[in-house]
Amino acid sequence: MKTFETYDDVVRAAWNMHKSLYPMNGYYSVVSMHGAARYSKFMKDQKLLEEMLGIARPFLDGKVTQMSGAYGKTNYCCGGNFTAWLGARGYLDDKDVKTLERYADALCNEQERAGNRMYQFPGRPDFFWIDSVYGVCPFLVWIGLATGRKDFIEEALFQMKMHHKVLFDPSCKLYHQAINARGDGKLTPAHWSRGMGWAMHALAELAYEIPKDHPDYPAILEMYRLGAEGCAASQDENGMWHQAIESLDTYVESSGTALIAYALARGSKNGTLDREKFLPVFIKAIKGLARYVALDGSVFNCCVGCLAPGNGTVEEYAKVPWRLNDPHAFGPVILAFGEAQHLWNCNIIPSYKEL
Repeated sequence: MKTFETYDDVVRAAWNMHKSLYPMNGYYSVVSMHGAARYSKFMKDQKLLEEMLGIARPFLDGKVTQMSGAYGKTNYCCGGNFTAWLGARGYLDDKDVKTLERYADALCNEQERAGNRMYQFPGRPDFFWIDSVYGVCPFLVWIGLATGRKDFIEEALFQMKMHHKVLFDPSCKLYHQAINARGDGKLTPAHWSRGMGWAMHALAELAYEIPKDHPDYPAILEMYRLGAEGCAASQDENGMWHQAIESLDTYVESSGTALIAYALARGSKNGTLDREKFLPVFIKAIKGLARYVALDGSVFNCCVGCLAPGNGTVEEYAKVPWRLNDPHAFGPVILAFGEAQHLWNCNIIPSYKEL
């Protein structure tokens, strides 16, 4: 019987399945493209890198005019985190970096904000949601590094700190997804798996990328470590996180699990998280997550698009269904198993077959 032999097999199957099912026209595609580009770098896969640079070309040439998501025009239309990462890592020429700089300027100067300068959901005053930090914070930091624009980095850190202040729940060390979704000033009381994954993804990138002597570095590191503790405490016995993280009665959710796993692996590898404490949590997550990826790259148990349903209770998050091969499913899997392959390359974790 055919089986996956390596983490690499999982990464490539998920990437190929995404390409076969969906065009690269949404913020969820940015996750897959960024994951595949990162993977090409540490695997030294020139063919995959050339593929990713080819995919980036229409974004950088202004040929992509519509992308789904609240940051479609000021961020995702230029490739978002995907092309920003390429710029930060030196894969783009000066002209392309200038293009990204214009989009970052538009994000900073034209994107809708509330009175406290936080980005708000377009047309919904004072509605803030944790998904936002994935969309804007790594993007601005990477373009800031590529261009030498410290103001972009400062904006990213401001947004992360404010979203943490408004949405972090210190009682369980998890993030609420949103506040004021119904215009009542209230937090969504439950804690959504993919929302937690978005927060941890952003924090993992910021903790690695910002200068260690920056005055905000200790605060970002503390946020990251607190979130990691909250995730470790809420993981189920099979290594997974559930749709409403605090309730094991809600369904196992693969995209949040994969994003959290990626963030824990990234920190365990580079030293921003305690490896002894969090690497076993990652290994357990990868072992559990492997059960939800089929041999053709199909991914099960991924929540469909979900933005503060109803009053945001456990019961209402549980009612939002999962779908086989939802477009949100692939990028998180590429990131998580890509990081697993990198850790195995470095002799840090067991092989896929051993797990």
